[in-house]
Amino acid sequence: MKKFTPLLIIFITTISFSQHYKQDANFGKLTREEYEIKTYDKDSTANALVLYESGKSYFTVKKNKVVVKTIYHFKIKIFNSDGFQHASFSIPIYNTKSGNESVEDIVGITHNGFHKTHLMKNHIFKEKINDNWKEVKFTMPNLKEGSIVEVNYTLVTPFKFNLTGWKFQSDIPKLVSEYKALIPGNYIYNRKLTGYLKLTTNSSTVKKDCFRVQGFSGHADCENVVYKMENIPAFEEEDYMTSKNNFISKIKFELKETKWFDGSAQKFTTTWDVTDKEFRTDKNIGIQLKKTKYFEELIPSEIKNITNELEKAKTVYSFIQHYFTWNEKYSIFRNVKIKNAIENRTGNVGEINISLINALKSVGLDTELVVLSTRNNGFPTRLYPVISDFNYVIAKLNINNKVYLLDATDKLNPFGQLPFKCLNSFGRVMDFENDSYWYDFKPETNSKSVVYANLILSENGKIEGKLKRVSTGHNAYLKRKDYNSKSNDDIVSEFEDEFTNLIVEDYSLENKNDIDKPLIEVFDVVFDYEENTNKIYFNPFFGGRFEENPFKQENRLYPVDFGYHRKYILHFNLEIPDNYKIESLPVSNTIKFDDDTTNYRILTKNHDGYKFTLYSKLNIGKTIFYNKEYGFLKEIFKQAIISQQTPLVLSKINI
Repeated sequence: MKKFTPLLIIFITTISFSQHYKQDANFGKLTREEYEIKTYDKDSTANALVLYESGKSYFTVKKNKVVVKTIYHFKIKIFNSDGFQHASFSIPIYNTKSGNESVEDIVGITHNGFHKTHLMKNHIFKEKINDNWKEVKFTMPNLKEGSIVEVNYTLVTPFKFNLTGWKFQSDIPKLVSEYKALIPGNYIYNRKLTGYLKLTTNSSTVKKDCFRVQGFSGHADCENVVYKMENIPAFEEEDYMTSKNNFISKIKFELKETKWFDGSAQKFTTTWDVTDKEFRTDKNIGIQLKKTKYFEELIPSEIKNITNELEKAKTVYSFIQHYFTWNEKYSIFRNVKIKNAIENRTGNVGEINISLINALKSVGLDTELVVLSTRNNGFPTRLYPVISDFNYVIAKLNINNKVYLLDATDKLNPFGQLPFKCLNSFGRVMDFENDSYWYDFKPETNSKSVVYANLILSENGKIEGKLKRVSTGHNAYLKRKDYNSKSNDDIVSEFEDEFTNLIVEDYSLENKNDIDKPLIEVFDVVFDYEENTNKIYFNPFFGGRFEENPFKQENRLYPVDFGYHRKYILHFNLEIPDNYKIESLPVSNTIKFDDDTTNYRILTKNHDGYKFTLYSKLNIGKTIFYNKEYGFLKEIFKQAIISQQTPLVLSKINI
C-alpha cells in the first residue's frame, strides 16, 4: 500500500488520499476590495456573487469507522434584496440503518462594512424530509444590500461510495471555486468532470504515509488533489434543454474498489457482464420478468387469436394501459411486485411496464426491457454500470425488423410514442439471454400542428368562415392532456380569448379519446369589426404562434434539445370583396439550415385583389442543435416571429 502513482485526470481515472485539513485561517477576514465591490462587471444582472468557496475532504476514523469529513467555506456578496435568498443555506443529510451523516461546527458571519453579526445556534434548524433524508437549515442574520455573508461547516459522512464531489457552477457567478481532497490509496475512485468550463488548477501530488487505522498494521500513501475554477459564469437554464446536471460544471467521484491493509479487496464498479447476471436474479427485475403465466390467464382469448403481430401488440398495449393505473411512483429497483399490481390494478413504473413486457411475451411477441434515465435525471454513464443513474424502464418490441418503444403508464400516450420525459437520447437494453447493449432512441417524426383557414370578408367588414386544426404525435398528446378535464365550452372560451373581435359560433372535436388518431378541431368563426371600419388589421396565424423567441442568450454553450421533431403548418385563404383592397401583407421569406432539415418558409400571394393566400411552415427536422448552430436556430425563430406578428392590412375602397 505504500507505493502510489498519481494521475492527473480530466474525465475518468483511479485515485487516492487522506490527512487532516484545518479550518480556513482566513475565515472572518475580508479584504478592502471585497468590502468595496458594488456590482460584478462580468454580469451586471447578478444579484449576488460568490467571492470565494472551497471544499476540503479527508478520510478519518470516528467511533471505529472510517468516515469522510468535508469542510465547506463560503463567502458571498449580496448586491440587492433579490440576492438575500443566497444567504439561506440548506444542507441535506442522509441516514440509513447502516450509518448517519451529520453537520458539525457551523459558524457564520454577516459583514456589513466592518460590523459583524454572528449566526446564533438557535437560528439553526433540522427538518425531517422523509425516513432517509433530513435538512440542516439556517439563514444568515442582519442582511442588507451590500452585505457579505461568510459560512463555515463540516459535513461528516460514512458513505464513501460517491465521496463528496464538487459543483463549481451555480445560478450566481463565482470568482473562485476550489475543491481539495486527500484520498488514501485504500480507496480507488473513478472520477468525471462534466460541463463546458475548464479548470484553472488540476494538480495531483503524493503525500507519504498519511493514512493509518488503529488496530491494523500498515499505512497508505495518499493523493492530494486540487481542482479550481475562476471567474465562473452563472448557469442559466433555457428552454429546450435536458437536465442541468448534464451540463453544469462539476466533478463527480464513484468508488471503484477498496483495498484493506490485510490484503482484502472489494470491487464496487463492475462490468455489464456482471451486472447482467445480477439483473437476471434480481427480485425486482429478473424474477418479475419471469411472471408471464399471470398474463397467459389475464389476456383475453380474442386478443391472443389476432394473427397480425402488430395489431396484436397494439391491442395488448391498450389492454395493459387501461388495466393498470399509474401511482405516480418511478420505483424500478425496489417494490416491484407484479402479482400485487395485478390484484390492485395499480402500480409503479416498474410494475406496469414489466407487466407490459410479460403480457407481450405471453402472446409470443419478442420484447425486451430497457432501463433509462429521464430527461430531468441526467444522462447515464456509458463507460461502466452505475445503476443509480437509471430511474425508468420501458418495453422494446421487435416486429419484422422494426422497433417500437412502449410505455403503458399514461392512458393518453399512443402506441409507439415515448413520453417526452423519456426522450433522453439512449437507454440500456437488458437482454437476459444474450448481452445487454446500448440503444439510441430515434426521434419522433409525426408531431405536427396543421391549421387550415378558409375565410370570407364581406362588404360590411365582417370576416367569417372555418378553421380546422389537426394535431398529431406529441402535439396531439399535449392537447389531449390539456383538454382532458375541459368541456368544449371551456376550449372555445380560451380560444376566443386569444384573438380580438373573434366569436366562435360552432365547434367540434374529433378523436379526443382515440389516441391513435389525429386530434381534429373545427371552428366556425366570425371576426366582427365595426360596420364602418375603413381599415382592418388581421393576423392570419391561428395556433402555433410564438409570442417571443425562446432563445434569448447571445451564445449558448449547451445543446438545444427538442426531444422530437416538430412541424407547425398554416394554410390560409381569405376571399376579398370589391370594396376592399390589400394595403400590405406579410413578406414571403425562406430561411433554412444548409441541410434543409430545419427551416422556416412563408409564402404569401395577392391574387389580383380578390383573394389572399398564405402558406407557412416551421420545421424542426432534428432534435439536437449544438452551440455552433445556436445562432442560426435563433435567427429562424426570429424570422418566424416577425412574420407571425406582421398583420394583413385591408383598407376599404369608396366605390
